[in-house]
Parts: sequence; C-alpha cells; structure tokens
Amino acid sequence: MSKVAFVGSYTGFTAPGQLGWVGTPNPGVGISAFSFDDVTGKLVDLGKHVAQDSPTWLEVDPTKQYLVAVHELSHHTDVPKGEGWLTSYKIERDAATGAATGNLAKICTAKTGGNGNTAVTFDTSGKFLFTTRYWEGGVSILPFDPATGQIGEAALHQHEGKGPHPLRQSAPHPHGIHGDHKSNMVFALDLGTDMVHQYTLDTAKGALVPHATVPQVQTGGEGSGPRGINFHPTLRVAYVNCELNGTVVTCTITEAAGLVPVQTLPAYPDGFAGQDHPQNYGKAAFWGAEACITSDGKWYCYICRVHQSIAVFSVSAADGTLTFKHRVALADHSNARNMDLHESSAAAGATFLLVASQDADAVEVFTLASDDGTLTRVDTAAAACAADVAVV
Repeated sequence: MSKVAFVGSYTGFTAPGQLGWVGTPNPGVGISAFSFDDVTGKLVDLGKHVAQDSPTWLEVDPTKQYLVAVHELSHHTDVPKGEGWLTSYKIERDAATGAATGNLAKICTAKTGGNGNTAVTFDTSGKFLFTTRYWEGGVSILPFDPATGQIGEAALHQHEGKGPHPLRQSAPHPHGIHGDHKSNMVFALDLGTDMVHQYTLDTAKGALVPHATVPQVQTGGEGSGPRGINFHPTLRVAYVNCELNGTVVTCTITEAAGLVPVQTLPAYPDGFAGQDHPQNYGKAAFWGAEACITSDGKWYCYICRVHQSIAVFSVSAADGTLTFKHRVALADHSNARNMDLHESSAAAGATFLLVASQDADAVEVFTLASDDGTLTRVDTAAAACAADVAVV
C-alpha cells in the first residue's frame, strides 16, 4: 500500500562548515514528499516540495490530520536571539481513498521564543506542543487546536547550569522534550547540563510545572549529554539516549520520582575512538543521535553517528532492560540525525525503519525482523541534507 514519507532537511547554509554539525555541502529545500510502498519499502520522489527554513524535526499530530515542523535556526546563519518558529500544515488527502497526496497546506507559523528548535512533540491529547530552544537554553509549550491546526502563544521555561565538556556543555542546551504517554509528566533532555528536567503538564492552565519532588534528574552521569527519550509501550520504563557518551540509560518511571536509572549500556562498539575521527562534527568522544522502540516493545534501535551504524537491542518483556544484539552499517558519512519507525498494516508483521542520513544526502530504508531484530536494507533514496522522516 502506498503511503507518503515527508522528509525534512537543513536549509539556508551557503558554504560547507557554516553549520558546524553538518558535513554535507548540499542544503535541502525544506520538506520533500516521497511515495513509500509499505510492502516493499521502496521510496520514490514525488517532486513535491515545501520551502521552509530548516524543518529538521517533523511531527504528525495524534489524529494524523496535521504535520508540525520546526524551524531549526541559529546565530550561525545570522538569526537574532529570541527568534524561532513552528509551522503547522494540513496533510492533504484523497477525498475518495483518504490516502495522503504528498501535498501540504500551510496553516500558520508561530513564535517559539528562541533559536534552536531541535524538536517538537505533542502531548497525548494533541492539544499542546512542546519544543526546545537549544541555543537559548530553554523549552516552550504552545497550545494547539486539533480542530483547525492553529498554534497559540508560547510560554517559556529557562534552564540553568552547565556540564564538563568545555564546548558542548558550556550552557544549557535542551535537545529533546517528550510527554509521558501514561501520565502528565513531561521530560526535557538537556544535553548541556546532563540533566533531565521533569515537568507536570497542567492541562487546565496549559502550563509546564516543575515536578513537585524531583524537578531534575541526572540519568546518565556527568558528560553524558542526554538527547532524547523513548517509552516502553506497556511497562513503566523509558530509555534515555545520551549523545556525548554514546550510551542508552534504561529508567523506571514513578509518579513520585519521575525517571529512576536502572541500567546503562554502551551503544558504540568497544574500543571505538570517535574524538578525532574526520567525520565527527559533534566534537566529543561520541555523537549519538535519535533512537526508537517497536510498538510491541521487543526491539530498541539507536543511531551511532561517526561509526555510521545502528545498534539493535532486545528488550526484556519482564522488566524492560536491554541486551545488545547486533548492528547494521549505514551509508558512508551518513551521520544520520533521526529515523521513523513504520509498522505496515498492508504487509502483516512488516516493520520498516526509515533513516534520515544527513551527510550522505539520503533516506535509507530497512526492514526490521520481529523474531530476531535483524535490519535488512531494502532501499536508499536521494534527499539533500535529510534530517527527519515522517510517514503518513
């Protein structure tokens, strides 16, 4: 069955190295639409593009009517402090079949209150958006109208502190923010301070309130650089992917304490030396990126940039702890930033991983075997400076 894969990209840089974490010399055009066959995994460029400044994170709302994209802007391209935006789009669908056409209709652009909107996510109701302000050290919450796709005014929260890495952790740098799918807790992953800021979403006031007893928790230790989080579908367990030390931290979740670390595992191979590697634009010993977990809770995947691979872990059905199983190679110079896990309704049991391989200017498609977690490449499609993928 044909789906649509929207691919976001970095745009606006005029010379290699202008964005220090981007290795490709080829800027993207914004958001591009591909047809995606979720039986074979084949991607085909539809030639449909939406021009937008650096839509490096794409998020589909719970009703699958709307797509919200960040504008990941920074001082590197002369954007003034305090400026940042989210844009919402209507996902246009065929009137007869309901299938996405690949067209997006812009609804609105809303101010976030600052640079470095590296992530945007919805709460479970679809009525609130959370976004980071990486370069300005805080997070924002914005109301979202699921009837119209309109985004309201941002309320800002500022983080404080720093970490041991002199370049990457000289100030707060929240990279990800995600709501717990079984409570009103919200977790902001601050790479710059090694802290996970724990909030409670007050749905009546539309506000983020610091957790009453544990407003911050250090899940991965000093210098770990927490970046993102994934939640087990049934257990009260979450997985924090740490960028700067290349680890994944398994945590239990309680209402009283929020995240409680119980296991830390390396995602990179033993002995891997990334610090001075020519493809390491992260400027630390490791440069982990995003991760995902399957909806059955059996497999967890973590992007290892510089090593250019994906590490696959099995997940214990009893307590959610992880065991490393194997890894698959990505394209040379991939430095993949994000990925989308798509579980096909057309092909029973088929799970696809679509990987946005930024510096390889490509989207790489793999199947993930349910029985043993094996990743098998099935397609690679050209996409300049691909940063994220969203399948609808």
